[in-house]
Amino acid sequence: MPDLVRIKHSTAPAPIRLGLYLFDLAAYEVLYRFSPARNLRFFNGGYLPLAPDIVPCPAIAGEEPNAMMYHLLLHSMVADLAPQPGSLVDVGCGQGGGLLYAHCLFPNARLAGTDRNGTVTRLAARNLSGVPGCRFVKGGGKDEIAFEDAAFDFVLSVGAPTYFGLTRFITEAARVCAPGGTIAFSGGYRQGDHAAIEAELRSAAAAEGLGFHRYANITPHTFAALETDIPRRREKLARVPWPFRAYGWKWADMPGSTEYDEYATGKRADFAAVLTKP
Repeated sequence: MPDLVRIKHSTAPAPIRLGLYLFDLAAYEVLYRFSPARNLRFFNGGYLPLAPDIVPCPAIAGEEPNAMMYHLLLHSMVADLAPQPGSLVDVGCGQGGGLLYAHCLFPNARLAGTDRNGTVTRLAARNLSGVPGCRFVKGGGKDEIAFEDAAFDFVLSVGAPTYFGLTRFITEAARVCAPGGTIAFSGGYRQGDHAAIEAELRSAAAAEGLGFHRYANITPHTFAALETDIPRRREKLARVPWPFRAYGWKWADMPGSTEYDEYATGKRADFAAVLTKP
């Protein structure tokens, strides 16, 4: 479970939880301002193997396993829906790699992104400066998607639903999704239970009048990508400023961390899901 989620459910005294929360926010900013992460196009974990039909995208060369997670949500899991969105938002957009890939798939779609990190929304805007009409908004602190109602035909998110809380994310995604639109997202929990995760998603979708299109356990694929990426992560983390290096090691699910051990012992539950709005 990501640190912000653990902090939210912690039984520690309020001052300790507040301190941990502020450190987590500071670490997120520092990793993007002063570490090699700022030169990447993605911060999400990847997905392997690559699909045979993954679309070549020169702007994200070298980060194809990360792009594959977006290919899964934007293409593989929605192929039978054949979406052709006129507008698309990436919630938790990071440096904009997912939107660069979305532009390769849907070159005519109007793109937008939001993230709670103001540094990465600026990086994303720079990385997509060649794509006309993109807009980026720093997310607020109220578990809300920072856009107007029914604004997008396709709502996309990799990882962020875990931080929102699944029910809250679906409520907000349903709000900003236009009628006839698609909501595709992924997330993960330490010591997760796929049956419980899917049940919560189904219940939340039903409460919002959404169709439940698909759910997938993607943990073997995300762990395969992690294993392949360990040498690169090790090299990048060696250049992260102290004291954030040890924190980054844990955040990157590196060997020796509790996060890595839960992958290796089968306690991790990563998922992808697709909902539709009538």
